[in-house]
Amino acid sequence: MKKKLLALIPLAGIMIAALTGCQAGLVNTDLTMYSDGSGTKTIAVEVLGDNSVIPGTENNESPSTVGNNSKFLLIGGDELAAKIKSYSALEDVEVTADVNGEDTVITLTYEFDSIDDYNAKTKTLAKDRAEDIVDATFTDNGDGTYTLREWADNAENTVYNIFESLFNDPEAFDPTGAGDLDLTQPQYGVKEIFKIMTVSVTLGDDTQTETLFEYDNSGTGSGNVTDYPDWVEVTGTPAEKGSTPAPGPGDEDEQPGGETEEPSGGLSTGAIVGIVIAAVVVVAAIVAVVVVVSKKNGKKEN
Repeated sequence: MKKKLLALIPLAGIMIAALTGCQAGLVNTDLTMYSDGSGTKTIAVEVLGDNSVIPGTENNESPSTVGNNSKFLLIGGDELAAKIKSYSALEDVEVTADVNGEDTVITLTYEFDSIDDYNAKTKTLAKDRAEDIVDATFTDNGDGTYTLREWADNAENTVYNIFESLFNDPEAFDPTGAGDLDLTQPQYGVKEIFKIMTVSVTLGDDTQTETLFEYDNSGTGSGNVTDYPDWVEVTGTPAEKGSTPAPGPGDEDEQPGGETEEPSGGLSTGAIVGIVIAAVVVVAAIVAVVVVVSKKNGKKEN
């Protein structure tokens, strides 16, 4: 596995006035395979409202709120889901919006007939990043069990084109946040509006979840990229298709050797889908932005 680097980049004199913090979209994914070799991929992103608490600060004496997502993300609910659908290079993806108060969960779902079909559809959805997708594998162990493996960094490459389309759509997103922060500047960009939180793979009752990013409780909305493994894999007995609903990202039971967590946080900086800027916070007249650099070098073959 590769080590991730957390870099702190100070920004002096950006603004003299206080600037509210913004939170990015938290993305959680699950790949479920069934006994007939077909499966379902689910990508969920929680979009936080301005008054929602920043993940990781819930237990603080004074929890921090997101503050200004609505200045970046100009639409929500079903309208946002329709936009996401329009950005998708994969035609048969289903996109839904579940609104709860100010918060919204955008869910992308697509089904496939085989592991090869899954890999092909994932590359279609990834569009310009298709060459960076590493094929998932579904192996018959000969004893009634199968092993399902997913390359952890496929998650970012799969959704990047959708977030980029949102970022560049003036009807849906304002990268300047109505003047609060210009995300078009070189030190920011598309990756500031989403964060891959967890990647899960599921066979029947067995789910393996790896956490790729964790918020801290500093009250700033900052966090760390974890030292996650290259592959997320599970060995188990697949369920028959239609016998039980595929778990949504974050709904899994904890499995030995892996980590699971409830869906956290939300999409912000007015971002969407499916899920997070390391964080922008202002302390008095000095602004410091925590930028997570998590580029993995190279790809491991099966």
